[in-house]
Amino acid sequence: MLKKTLEWTIPLALAGIMTGCATYRPPAQIQSAVATVNRHTPEYVTEANKALREVGHPDAERLTGVGLRLQTAVDALDQWANGANQEAGQ
Repeated sequence: MLKKTLEWTIPLALAGIMTGCATYRPPAQIQSAVATVNRHTPEYVTEANKALREVGHPDAERLTGVGLRLQTAVDALDQWANGANQEAGQ
């Protein structure tokens, strides 16, 4: 009986948690901060990548990739903070 209860309780709890996460909107201050970071990240990444190439840094290729992934992550975070993913999913 306990096993049967756990088989149903755990998936239902996870579904509830995921639903809560999908509908949660961060506070306006967080949205604003993420938007500000997202607005400046492309410029910072471009400048950093340019500097890495100019000085011939031995890890330039790896660091350039890190910067580009950071830029992608910040953009995704900005989209989430501003509800773009919720609208696309509906």
